[in-house]
Amino acid sequence: MTRIVVVEDDAVVRAQVVRCLAARGHLVVTAENSEDGLVRVYESQTAILVTDIYLPGLDGFALAESIRRDPSVYQPDIIFMSIGEERELYRRAMQLGGCDFLNKPFTCKEIGDAVATRLANRLLLGAPTASIRTSSQSTITASAVSSALPEIEGYRIIRRLGEGHTSQVLLASPHNELNQHELHALKLLKLPREIAGQREAINRFLGEYAMLAGLKHPNVARVYAHGISGDYLYLDMEYLPGADLRLDIQAGMSPKIAQRRAAEMAAALGAIHEAGIVHRDIKPANVLMRMTGEAVLTDFGIAKNLASQLKLTEQNMAVGTPYYMSPEQATAGDVDARSDLYGLGIVLFEMLTGLPPYRDNSGNSGLEVFAQHLHAPVPTLPDAFGVFQPVISKLLAKKAHDRYADANEARQAILKVAC
Repeated sequence: MTRIVVVEDDAVVRAQVVRCLAARGHLVVTAENSEDGLVRVYESQTAILVTDIYLPGLDGFALAESIRRDPSVYQPDIIFMSIGEERELYRRAMQLGGCDFLNKPFTCKEIGDAVATRLANRLLLGAPTASIRTSSQSTITASAVSSALPEIEGYRIIRRLGEGHTSQVLLASPHNELNQHELHALKLLKLPREIAGQREAINRFLGEYAMLAGLKHPNVARVYAHGISGDYLYLDMEYLPGADLRLDIQAGMSPKIAQRRAAEMAAALGAIHEAGIVHRDIKPANVLMRMTGEAVLTDFGIAKNLASQLKLTEQNMAVGTPYYMSPEQATAGDVDARSDLYGLGIVLFEMLTGLPPYRDNSGNSGLEVFAQHLHAPVPTLPDAFGVFQPVISKLLAKKAHDRYADANEARQAILKVAC
């Protein structure tokens, strides 16, 4: 039986599509918005996605982009639905790898034939419709995939989202009945074997993150739980399938949008600073987009912060990402909330100009960037963005005491810029 996901906010249209496709023997799963639609695609292999374009929150194009950007997801054929025959909609649908475009209202025969054509083409091209196969045509079962992943008590691990030097992120769903259909992101740090004398540091760290568990802010990724399971310390966080800020920067951002994103980031920093957490790793990759359009700060330095406490990095080694490090981070000095404001300034500069202000042209492992953070003049924006220069100068002051006193003050200054 072929699995088809239908994403449509209009209950009448949704029921019509389900009735038409179920009558042809297909397994039809539905969602009313992009976020739920993405969950449906991720939870089980889907042959075809049928989605409306105009959905509440992020539209059907954003849903398709999220799926196409993730090579680890089984890629369904996508059929778009919409009212009207705008050429721009059709063009964009095809650019996103759409296989068909149905104008509403359509008949049962039209949606049925569109799906039948896609399935026939998949068979003709040798694409599987019911199982994932390798190039040698051996079926990969879910148990074989999950066996290579860590086991975390209380969670069903679905797949690995990413992996770094000291940590990894897994897509998972809780075992409990209330949340078993939700998708969460588990950030894992493998603990060293010799941790007998480091339990105090671990407990202190877990105590700090307990304060985040109760934090509810539209621009901060939710933290649901944290703890230790086997050899891993984990942080159970909200799963945000939207793109991160890097894609927006690459596409080019207007000053108004850059201002909005910077203000959202400052609001998020204010919330976590009030909870007693210093992020330590502000950068575009750690700013994700909620399906409703808001920027969301995530990855609260769990790996870098704890790795430093547990001495998983060399003593006196700078902890952070070189392009976005504050001068005090670059020298492995004491870090407080004002260090995050420096990172915010770097990201704002990059959102406006397309590039971070300090760059390494020597290929010398970031040492040139470190030196610029410490000694180079505060960067000057191009004239087109000059109205932001006072904010940039304040955020990127070399001495922490010369920056804004807190994130709220920085946010107010950002919002006062007339652009």
